[in-house]
Amino acid sequence: MKKIFDKIKKFFKENYKGILILVFIYLLFNFKLDFSIYSPGGLINLDNRIESKSDINKSKGSINMTYVRLVKGTIPTYLLAKVIPTWDIVDNDDITYDGDIDETIKIDKYYLLESISNAYMVAYNSAGVDYSIKKSNNYITYIYEKAKTDLKLFDNIIKYDNIKFTTFSEMQEYITIKNVGDKITFDVVRNGKNIKCYAKLIDIDGNAKVGLTSAVINEYDSDVNVSVKSKASESGSSGGFMTALAIYNAITKDDITKGRVIAGTGTIDSEGNVGEIGGVTYKLAGAYKNGADIMLVPKDNYEEALKYKKKHKLDIELVSISTFKEGIEYLKN
Repeated sequence: MKKIFDKIKKFFKENYKGILILVFIYLLFNFKLDFSIYSPGGLINLDNRIESKSDINKSKGSINMTYVRLVKGTIPTYLLAKVIPTWDIVDNDDITYDGDIDETIKIDKYYLLESISNAYMVAYNSAGVDYSIKKSNNYITYIYEKAKTDLKLFDNIIKYDNIKFTTFSEMQEYITIKNVGDKITFDVVRNGKNIKCYAKLIDIDGNAKVGLTSAVINEYDSDVNVSVKSKASESGSSGGFMTALAIYNAITKDDITKGRVIAGTGTIDSEGNVGEIGGVTYKLAGAYKNGADIMLVPKDNYEEALKYKKKHKLDIELVSISTFKEGIEYLKN
């Protein structure tokens, strides 16, 4: 044992400077600080994510989803953020998830699936494709704290008052004929089991409501049978609009890209309305950096994006979009 100890002692004595340098470098890059860095992301070519058993339209250009890059706070990233104008230092307290982080991540996964579901419907309707909804899932993603119910997050609503769930708007319309205090029964699937739940309607802004929001995820049958791939690390609904454009472009004869690199962002609902997103300036900067010709942004984000474009003199076409139809018409014309 003494010989082994002497060898170790000799090794550290001869190499202590190198060891100290390695320890310093490790701490430099791995010691977490109480902030994070927001920076421009890149482009995700959605044309590569559209799959079909039948022939689909091949683009000369590309339709791309944009994203924001979030980097953990370390001494090197802090120093870089001080000199790179498009990197911003953000206190971790300002980006902390509300409630349980695992629940929040799971909710965002459901919103991603809902955005893809809406993208199918909007693209099919716009392209005149015949389709049917073979199954509709309605997962609860938020329950108002004052709600009077035994429903839980992620319950999948199958029926309400013995009426088969088809669309969220139909369920809302049914509830409007009820009064505050009325009881609604729900058939739900929870952890693979069918159970019955209830909710007493409460007053929210003068209307009788259950006090919940949900993500509606449809499964479709259609002649085109396209499917959209997504990565396990992805979540959220901000790519819905661009996903709908990519599906539409794949199932129609006209190539709306016309050889251009088209980037964009925005949520989409089942009616084709394009909604506001967060981090538009980082997405715009990322689109420009990666060679996009056009950046499509929701109307509610346009002024912020335009201000950023002018400030940094970005040579990219910036377009305000309110609906899917507007986006199609702009790209075609």
